[in-house]
Amino acid sequence: MPSVALADVASEKISFQPQVKGLGCLKPETKAMIAELVAKIGPIQITSTCGGRHARHSQHYSGNAVDFRPLATSPRKAAAAARALANVGGVGTYSNGLVHADVGELEISWYGHKRSRYAYASKRSRYARVARNSN
Repeated sequence: MPSVALADVASEKISFQPQVKGLGCLKPETKAMIAELVAKIGPIQITSTCGGRHARHSQHYSGNAVDFRPLATSPRKAAAAARALANVGGVGTYSNGLVHADVGELEISWYGHKRSRYAYASKRSRYARVARNSN
């Protein structure tokens, strides 16, 4: 999606928590994912992009991931909408209402707390314990 279109979406339907400095660090594929997601679920508040503390090999550090709070729907419905997007690799929900979505290669989904959560990796077709604090 052209950056002009994303800019239009951002001004109307995307807000940021104070620690988030915008979308400049994200890859074009991630920005396109955000635009598609907002078109499906409505406004979101982005809580994390590339900065901050994440797991050692987090998709956040490479500009492939965002954490957000859906403002017009439930986290569960937002996660389902994200999983339905063609270019999404990982989707997770947290007990505090945040949703993680990335454009990484492995399709993985999870729900839970940071300290203890279980993930389903579709390419492995089994449940696996996700490392502590990974997102």
